[in-house]
Amino acid sequence: MIRGQFILCILLGTALFGHGQTRETKKGTPLRLLLSEVQPGSMSSEQYCMLVFDDHGFHAEKAIRSNGKDHERTIYEGNLSDTDWNTLNGILENDELRKLNVKPGYSPLAMQGVHPFAISVRREKEFQNLEFVDDNSRKPYEAQLKPLLQWWKSTRKHMPVSEAPSDSRCALDGSHSVFSY
Repeated sequence: MIRGQFILCILLGTALFGHGQTRETKKGTPLRLLLSEVQPGSMSSEQYCMLVFDDHGFHAEKAIRSNGKDHERTIYEGNLSDTDWNTLNGILENDELRKLNVKPGYSPLAMQGVHPFAISVRREKEFQNLEFVDDNSRKPYEAQLKPLLQWWKSTRKHMPVSEAPSDSRCALDGSHSVFSY
């Protein structure tokens, strides 16, 4: 009886532990790039997130959100083609993007025209983090960001839907809510 309970506990623990792991910890593949965007609307907003890994794999999510909650979330996973991978690496290694240094800005509690973007690119020893709260904060860097954002928009059109669970790195941080009017 005790042996049966012990085996059951091991099986349940393995199932729970394995289910909660992200793709990165399962495969040990480092994250190369994180892209996140929220497109606000009057009744709901769309959130896009894409994680790209060193093995050419990706995990992407699209959520329709209202009142701070998901109404629909679709997961996409697959591998980037050699062409997409080479294009992305060319964009990420471009000196203009590599040298881009965006100072974190102050976000008032209420603001007009909110359209947040977060971009994190793994560099040699750390991540290059670029965060923008609206289109105006992104405008001075448009020339450097345009190739990456165009690549992302193009890639979203041909991603295969997956039954994989969502990744916690794609979750919105509710502790920094901004109200748009």
